[in-house]
Amino acid sequence: MGGRFLGTAAWEQWSTQIGRVLPPSEFPIEDVALNDPMLHTMYELKVIPQITNIQFWRRNGGLETSERGADSDQVHLRVIRDSHRRVMVLMTHNTDVADSWEREGEDPAFFYQFSPAGYALGIDVILHAMTH
Repeated sequence: MGGRFLGTAAWEQWSTQIGRVLPPSEFPIEDVALNDPMLHTMYELKVIPQITNIQFWRRNGGLETSERGADSDQVHLRVIRDSHRRVMVLMTHNTDVADSWEREGEDPAFFYQFSPAGYALGIDVILHAMTH
């Protein structure tokens, strides 16, 4: 999981650039459905969490997670798979999952609000990748 793709323009830029390396005709970007086995490897994820950047969270008092308002309120987990359906690239859009484990020591309230869901997603993805 990487990169912060917030909003429509950032996603379009990213998908255009990754398409130069992995042509969409051969390697389409797919949304990961909530019933995908990857999301149930160890933890039962029922939603893809929207995890905000810790600085944005601090500025708004921990009340908002969509950093760009309506342009970033829909969270996506997307993949590019190979011909055997193995995940080659995993992308998050409109969520900063890495902040859930990178920033846990900075603020206990941020940790308790975001880290359980962020770790669950990260662990499920890693275990799935290691076993498939």
